[in-house]
Amino acid sequence: MKLFIGYKAWKAEKYLLNRMTFDDLVRAYVTYPGIQIYAGMIVVAASAAVAFSASWLATLAAFVAGALIFPISWYVTHRFILHGSWMYKTPYLAKFWKRVHYDHHRFPNDLSVLFGGLHTTIPPIMLIAGPIGWLIGGVAGAAAAIAGMVIMTCYTEFLHAGQHLAFEPKSNFWKVIKKRHLAHHFHNETGNFGIAEFFWDRVFGTFYAEASEKPRSATARNLGYTDETAKKYPWVKEITDAEPKEKQAMRSGAA
Repeated sequence: MKLFIGYKAWKAEKYLLNRMTFDDLVRAYVTYPGIQIYAGMIVVAASAAVAFSASWLATLAAFVAGALIFPISWYVTHRFILHGSWMYKTPYLAKFWKRVHYDHHRFPNDLSVLFGGLHTTIPPIMLIAGPIGWLIGGVAGAAAAIAGMVIMTCYTEFLHAGQHLAFEPKSNFWKVIKKRHLAHHFHNETGNFGIAEFFWDRVFGTFYAEASEKPRSATARNLGYTDETAKKYPWVKEITDAEPKEKQAMRSGAA
């Protein structure tokens, strides 16, 4: 297996989760350039935490804080930004919204739009985890918190991809989170915003364990960007229509 490949080469493989095995997913995951960059960040941040640590307890506390920050950060981002209706209403953000979430709901089996873009993940990690870690343990704490949040990002990205994989997990934990996440995609997108856990969904009243607890949503796949909406805010549709036919054909198999 060739481990280091460019993004264009990786994307050329056309990874469709509904046609992949678990081994295929592992290969796609470890060769994805973004995941490799995360791995590099973890090594650098962990090394800095060790090198500058004045208190192992403070450094460890900062690491744990960074890991625990991730779920609430994801919940807020997922619910209020990715599922917000404000980005597609401006041409300046329409392309960004399309890439980071609209395409994932339209083509949930397309791995290339499942992984978060580094330009959307690294800045928040640095700006959220860094200052909180620094308050706990200075430079070492900032580095440890960043490492913790990046590790949680990698963990969540893998579980998320596995939730869309066409396989029956042996783990009861994975079975449960897969069921709840797929309900978010195919039944009602206004709940179950978590990926690996649903603690904050429970806190804020957006959790549902069974589809029968919520009515079926007509906008689970398009996030409210309907044909009628596109007439008023055409930018996402224009970008979509301009995509190469080959890409459109490939994605039809990822719907």
